[in-house]
Amino acid sequence: MIQRDADSVPASLVLARILNSLLPTDPELRQDWRLWQELWVRALRDGTAQHLAVDLYDQLHTWVGQAIKRGIDSGEFADCDVDATSTLLLALCDGFGIRLMLGDPKVGLDGAQAAIWGAIAPTLGGPPEFPAM
Repeated sequence: MIQRDADSVPASLVLARILNSLLPTDPELRQDWRLWQELWVRALRDGTAQHLAVDLYDQLHTWVGQAIKRGIDSGEFADCDVDATSTLLLALCDGFGIRLMLGDPKVGLDGAQAAIWGAIAPTLGGPPEFPAM
């Protein structure tokens, strides 16, 4: 769904959809998160798993970076360090995603989305609120 309409919707909405898909927002994504967590643990002691994890992060980094670059190219986002912003977004999604997976009562999905978006929005020069999807 995210790729299909990427050229017909604002870059901020595309990036918000990507952000949403990087968090455990539904049962399928919660299962993906369980697999990610197992991969992280295995990667600490297994070189093959480590290479796989790094490769998967590279793919995610590219996906996020393409959405940011699209926003810059269209004038919707300010020129910024795409790599650094992509890395920040992924790190924040990992951190908040872990707390969501743990069912931390201090962190809800809306709060996580708002905090992550609030951290990157000033760099992007985009809307300060998480876009409505």
